[in-house]
This record gives sequence, C-alpha cells and structure tokens, in this order.
Amino acid sequence: MAIFKNHKLQLAALLKVIPEELFVSIAQHTHVDYYSKVLHGKLLFYLLLYALLMDDRLGQRGIADLYASPHFRALFNLSFVKTRLSHSSISERLSKVETDYFRQLYEAIYHRFSLLYPSKTLCGLTLQRVDSTLVAEASNKLAEGMSCGNEYKKRKMLKHTITYDGMSGSFVQTHTDSKYAGESLALPESVLGHFKKCEDHANVYIFDRGQSSTNKFVEMKSQNGLLFVGRLQEKRKLNIVKEFDLTFKKFEHGTLKMDALVQLYKTETRISKTGKESRKVVLDTEIFRIICFRPHNKNEDILLITNILHLRSQAIATMYRRRWDIEVFFRFLKQEVNFSHFISLNENGIQVILYMTLIAAMLIMIYKKENEIGFKTAKRRIEIELQELILAIAVVQTGGDLKKARHLNINLSPP
Repeated sequence: MAIFKNHKLQLAALLKVIPEELFVSIAQHTHVDYYSKVLHGKLLFYLLLYALLMDDRLGQRGIADLYASPHFRALFNLSFVKTRLSHSSISERLSKVETDYFRQLYEAIYHRFSLLYPSKTLCGLTLQRVDSTLVAEASNKLAEGMSCGNEYKKRKMLKHTITYDGMSGSFVQTHTDSKYAGESLALPESVLGHFKKCEDHANVYIFDRGQSSTNKFVEMKSQNGLLFVGRLQEKRKLNIVKEFDLTFKKFEHGTLKMDALVQLYKTETRISKTGKESRKVVLDTEIFRIICFRPHNKNEDILLITNILHLRSQAIATMYRRRWDIEVFFRFLKQEVNFSHFISLNENGIQVILYMTLIAAMLIMIYKKENEIGFKTAKRRIEIELQELILAIAVVQTGGDLKKARHLNINLSPP
C-alpha cells in the first residue's frame, strides 16, 4: 500500500526502471566482479545507493554498519555471505573496483531517464549548463588533489566540472591537477567532451565568465554544430565588425544595450632567436556575436558571447539567465546528497562515489518532479518509502509475525 497516496510516482516503481539485465551486461563487459568474493558490483551499487539515500553523513564505517543492518539485508539475498564487513574492506574495494562499471551504469540510467523525462527546450535547443564546484578535504589526507589555502594551512581539493540539463548531470569530469584551477581549461574541455559523446547535437552550452580564453572560444566554434553562450568581462576589449539595430530593447529579463558581430583580442607568446620570451596582444580573425543587456533592478551590464546567429538577442539573453539552475543543482548535491563530503580519499573511490551521487540525485530529482514537492521533502519521503518497503518485505517473509523479523536472515532478490 502506498504511504503517500497523492504521489504520482512511488519509489518502488522508480527503482524498477533500472533492469536486472543492465547490471549483468555491464558487469560482464567491465569484469567488475573478477576476484570479488563479497562486494560484487551490483551489491556495492545498491549498498552505496541505499547509504546515500538514507544517511545524512556518510562514511566507510557507516556503510559497514548499513551493510550489517537487517534493513539493508532485507533487500538482498545475503543468507550465504557473512553478516559484517569491516570499513577497511569497503575502503579497499572502493580503491580497486572498476570505475568504468559505475560510469557505464550512470550513463545507461541517465539515458533511460532522459527518454522518459526529456529536458525542456528553448527555441528547440536543450540548455546544457556547464560549471565547476570545488570540494576540499580538511584533514589533508586526500591522495590526489590541488593545493589550496596559505602555506601553513594547505588543504587538497578536487574540482568537479558538471554539465547539467535541467534534470540531471549529463556529463561530469573530476580534476586533480592544478592546471585546472582556472575555468578556461576545465569548462571548454567539458563542453567538448559532452559534445563529442552526445549523439543529439540540439544542445546549447551555457557557461559563466570563468572561460575567457579567445583560443578556447575559437576551438569550440570550430566544432561543426556546437553552439554556446558564455559571458565576458564587461571591460573586455573588442573590435566591432557590425552592429545591429535594436528594434525591441525591453524584454522579459531586462533591457538590451548592444547586439553586434565582433573580433576578440588575444595574447600571443613569442620567442626570439636569442630565446627571449615576449608577449603581444593581437586581433583574432574569428567573428563572434556579442549581446549586452542590463537585468531589471541591477546596476551591472551582462556581456554575452555566442556563435548563435539565427536567434533573436532576447532569446539568447533568456538562455543565459537559465544558467543559474546549475547553482541550485550544486547546492542540492551538497546539502541533500553529501556531495561535499569525502567517503573515499583515493581517486578511484572518489570517481565511484561521484557516479553514485549523480545516480542518487537523479532519482531524487525525478521523484521530486513527478510528485511536485521540494528537494528536502523528496529526500525525506524516499527514506520513509525505503523503510516501508523493508517492513513489507519483512511481513511477507515472517508470515506477519514481526517478532521473527528481528532475527530473520531474509532471503530476497534486489528490488
């Protein structure tokens, strides 16, 4: 019986979208279960998913306790495996498990849900917001990462660059090298990575002014079919080639101030015959479109750069205004799905948890959307539905005698 009768979508129905054949196929392809005695890929997947959905502050010891709990064991056929795992066993498995297994599961599940819940489009284009977030480890035990802080309080941090389509993370990259500290390398790399991987090129990539490299703008423009809208610093030096008349200056989000075709300046490094290095500012020959508008109730102009020529300037300004959605998504990941907390401190384990976090977030986002509730409410009700599902299983297995359920080694297949 459904607890929340007004819900259009129940958790059990949502989990059924992930078929058994998917686990089998990807496990065979990635060899994830080779040499694994207990925590095979599928079991580790559900253990991490269960922990992410149920535990507010996840850790390896907490995962070990969840594995031993009758609640979790009620969902799986664990009769013939030992009832406890040490946190060190979980740590070792995370450090060595095949990450490609979790990446392929994430991509396959994303594909299935994207077919069921297609992203909203604007002017026939799907908005792919691209941005980065930093996660720091206070204890400085992180094996790989960029250094941050002053000389006496240096901490290591990771940079996650995510492409977000309005419902789920559609592409993700993790950076540990300090060369990715700036966005002029991380953002274009993610844009190109998603573009080359995506079969549907009806996307437009939206990003903030962190990407300012002229060479990267040129590289993105050179990809046939890749459309983007970025933001420039308001005082960026430009060479105006052609300026368009603004017929309708006022629009929903503000007042248009300029629409023009321009060329960008860039800095070139040159080395003389004597080996001396010099820098010179030159004008690049590529032409881009610049749109400047001032939002309502703001005293700051927004200067946009794009290679989209066929849409009205108001539509492009509206696209950029939707970039803020990814900031909300990051806040949701950090507050509700423990995105800012390290479960594993090595790069392999971090990648596994990253994909699992995005899968958990996907389930919560769809549950929220279908049932028309908030993020916190969705997370809380998923926890309640999980407990109810476990209770129902226990009732079936004990013939209604719940006293037996306390000591029962329940033998069931995954949902």
